[in-house]
Formats: sequence, C-alpha cells, structure tokens
Amino acid sequence: MLRSALLCLGILVFTWLGFQVFPGHTYLQSDTQIYLPILERLDEPGYLSRDLVATRPHVSYTIYDEVALSIRRTLDLDFEKVLVGQQVLFRALGFLGIYLFAAAAGLSRLEAFLVSALLHLGGALLGPAVLVVEYEPVPRAFALSLVFLSLGLFVQRLPLLAGLAAALAFMYHPPTAGPFWAIVLLSYVFDRQVRPLARSTFIALLIAVLLLANLAQLQPGVVEAQRLFGRLSPSLAAIQHFRTRYVWVSLWAGHDIWSYLALYTCCIWATTRVWDSLNRPSRWFLVLLPFIGIVSVPVSFILLEKLRLAIIPELQPARLLVFTVVSASLACAIAGIQAARECRRWEAFLWFLPVLAIPIKACALDLLALTDRPAVQLFALWLALAGSLAWMLGVPSRGWRSPIRAASLAVPVLAMFLLPLAGVSNYPHIDKQPVAEVARWAEANTWGSSVFLFPDSGHALAPGIFRALCRRALWVDWKSGGQVNYFESLGQEWWSRWQQTMEGTFTAQRLQGMLDLPVDYYVLLRQNRLDSPKPVFENQVYVVYDARDLKNSSTSLRKGTED
Repeated sequence: MLRSALLCLGILVFTWLGFQVFPGHTYLQSDTQIYLPILERLDEPGYLSRDLVATRPHVSYTIYDEVALSIRRTLDLDFEKVLVGQQVLFRALGFLGIYLFAAAAGLSRLEAFLVSALLHLGGALLGPAVLVVEYEPVPRAFALSLVFLSLGLFVQRLPLLAGLAAALAFMYHPPTAGPFWAIVLLSYVFDRQVRPLARSTFIALLIAVLLLANLAQLQPGVVEAQRLFGRLSPSLAAIQHFRTRYVWVSLWAGHDIWSYLALYTCCIWATTRVWDSLNRPSRWFLVLLPFIGIVSVPVSFILLEKLRLAIIPELQPARLLVFTVVSASLACAIAGIQAARECRRWEAFLWFLPVLAIPIKACALDLLALTDRPAVQLFALWLALAGSLAWMLGVPSRGWRSPIRAASLAVPVLAMFLLPLAGVSNYPHIDKQPVAEVARWAEANTWGSSVFLFPDSGHALAPGIFRALCRRALWVDWKSGGQVNYFESLGQEWWSRWQQTMEGTFTAQRLQGMLDLPVDYYVLLRQNRLDSPKPVFENQVYVVYDARDLKNSSTSLRKGTED
C-alpha cells in the first residue's frame, strides 16, 4: 500500500515538473489556435460565423470536441481548464504506462520509474513536426499518452484495461492509436501464446469504431466533408508544399532520416540485449513499433508524393516516427539499466547516450556537429548526464548502493532544469499580453460577427491568439493555413487570401488596396502606424483601425511616426 502511494506521489511530482518546467506546456501557441475556435463555435454557433477555420471543423472523427463540450457544460468551466486538465491527466497516465512496460521487463520499481521519467523528458521531431510529449492539449497528445498506458497494461497482461485505454486513444486520434491495434492484430494471428490477450481487447475496439462512426454522422456545424478518397489536385499540392512542408517527407527526410535510422538500429540492438527479460507481448511491441515508425516514411512518400492520395495529408503517416523514437528510448534505457546492474558502466553509459540525446535533439546525429560554443556545451551536458546515470546505477553491492541508485532520479530532474538553460526549447516563448489587450478591447467594443486582419503579421502567431481569446473572425492568418491538409476549398480560399493580403512586404499603399475586402478592423504593428486616420485602439505593440475610417480618409494612407 505504501509503495503504491509513493508511486502515485512520484508520478504526480514528475508530471507536474514536466508540465511546468521541461518539456513544458503551452496554450494557444500551436494547434489549440485551431481547435479552440472550432470548439467555441460548436458551443456557441453565433460566434465566428465568418471565420475560415471555425466554420470548417475537422473534428468529425474524434471525440475531442464531444468530451470537451460535455465537461464544459457539466462543470461550467472555460475551455482552457477543460483541455489543460485533460492534458495533465493523460500525461500522468502515460507516465504510468511506460512505468508498467519497463516493470514487465524485470526492472525494479525504482528502475522502471526512472525509465518513464527519462522518456517523459520528451523530444521534438522537427521534420514531421511531432513531439514525444506534446506541449499543447490536442487530440494527438491525449491519444499518445493513452497508447503508452495501453502498452503498459497489455504487457502486464491486463488486456481488458489495455483495450479500453487503446479504444479511447483511437477515439481521440485514430492515426496515433493505429500502430497499437495493428500489432495486437498481428500477435493474435501469429502468436498462440499472445492470442488470448489480444482477443480480449477487440470488443473495446469494435465499440470505439461504432461509436466514432455514429458521432461523425451527428457532427454539428459541418459545411464540407473531409475528403478521404481521391487524389490531390496539383494546385492544392503546391499550396501544401508552401504551407505544410512537414507532410511531404521528401522536403526533410534527406537530412533527418539518418538520425532516425541510427535510433532504430540502437533500438533493435538494445532489444536483442534484453530479449531474455522481455515477455512475449513486450517483444512484439519493441520489434514492430519502431519498424512501423521507420517504414512510415517511405510509405508516406509513395502514397502522397507518387500516388497523390488525398487522405495522406490528413493521416500524416510519417508522424508515426515518434514510435521509433519512443521505442529507442525504452529499449536503450532498459539495456542501460541492466548493464549497470552488472557493473558494466561503460556499456551502460553508451546505452544512455541515445536515451538522453532524444530530449536534446531527436535528430541525434546533429549533436555531433560541434560547430559553436553552445553546441559544445550541450554536447558536454549530454555526456555528463549519461555518465552520471551509468555511475549511479552501476555502484557495486555495498552499503551505499541503494541510496546512490535512488539518487539517480535526480538526473532527469536536473535535465528538466539544465536543458532549458542550455538552450533546448520545444516551442517559442511568446509574450501574449499585448495581443490579449487587443482581444479584450475587441470583445468589449466590436460586434461578434466582426472580421479582423493583421496584414503585417506575416508568420507570427499573434492573430490566432487574438481569435481564440475574443472569438472574433480573422480574414486570414498563417496558422490557419495548416487546415489546407483537410479541405481543398479551404486551401484554395486560404491561399487566395494569403496572396492578396499577407504575401510580401507590408506597405500603407498595399493596405489601401485591401479596403474593398469584407474586413471590419485592421490591426497593425505600432511601427507601421498610419498618419491618418486616428486608431480606435492602441497599445505598446499594436494599433487598430476601423475599416470605415480608413475608407473615409480624405488622403491616401501613409505610414506615420510615433509621437
């Protein structure tokens, strides 16, 4: 009982540290800029009726919206509390899942906890734009944590609970849960010993599929069905090349794939070293999960870039590379701990290198490019963390062995604080206060149907933050362009609006050419302030102009100087 309580406390502490310190969390800095307007409009259809993104929800094949709306209406909470609360819960469950997986490999409670703590330092796969620990409360983040839980429960021979967790993961984000179910199916077909476990999970999957299909049919607010079949038009392919480069593996795999192949090699090598301590379900997952991840890259290339199947940008199969990285972290950590147990410290040190490379740079080979002083410092920190783990866990059997091994948990804690100081960051740090002030003014002083445009914002994230905070429509912004993967009409419309208003350098003369657009307010950076007319709102960063004042101005628009 005491050990279980300590385990729960430890998971809560490490989840909190991971949430607040590293890898951290954000809100309205990535995909929540898309999901929140969709949720707001589903909750209150009167808002965002003229917004390009909110009026085309792409959440038909997920329970993300239904769960969020149900919690909001039941507990009377705002969406931030609803989504962030789920994010914390699922991170903790994911931590438990990796702990259970490592424990099934014969590790002690302390060692299994250490494996999960190391893996939950995260890792950013920049090419396919996916993270080991997602920093935003989005469907993929919830599903990945649930898959971790499913893995742990399944290898602990708790198939009903594993099936329920994996079914929930499928309902949150089917592509992320797909590899788990594929491996369970293969083990059912080819392994008689695992077959009884696998069979027990399928009822949960069947229920999940039926429920998701029914919810998709009842999805409110759908004005355009997602295109699941057919081929990409050349024009939409060109738009995706411009805006969603991470979907097209040929644009990044030439450099990144070597690091992922290196991690895959380490994973298979480590799996062979610990093979005897793995039970049969663990073997299935540690062999096939990394393989599915690495094969997803050529599969994506063939299906999208050769056959041009329209469904591939929605599924984004190359993001399954995250399972190669996760499997490498798991297998190498287990191999390192087993080597340290037998006092083979140098071998343990080598196994811990890929484990600790992942949170620093998932493209691990880039760590070897010592091009400047920060890179050398990061390299030294990497070696020091791996060496510390190998030394602490490899202490010979004597009086101080247990306390020193317990102190090994300090290594992931130190990494949480030292890696950000060394310049490792998964996301940009944005000051939201200036745009939040504009949002508060807009919510209090403009109609709910008003349309705003930030014509000089370029690729900045501020417009999407504004839309989510005040529930006012945007004519176009960079972040909205991520939706070109889902709807062709949206892609064409977004591209037309982007070229017309945002592409290229901002000038006052170009702004004058935009005044015929159905835009009610223009928000400019303060350095682009106009001579006239007078703005309706301003702060230290932004000035806001009423489109009617701009149209009625007696002189041509010219950039002014600050008072």
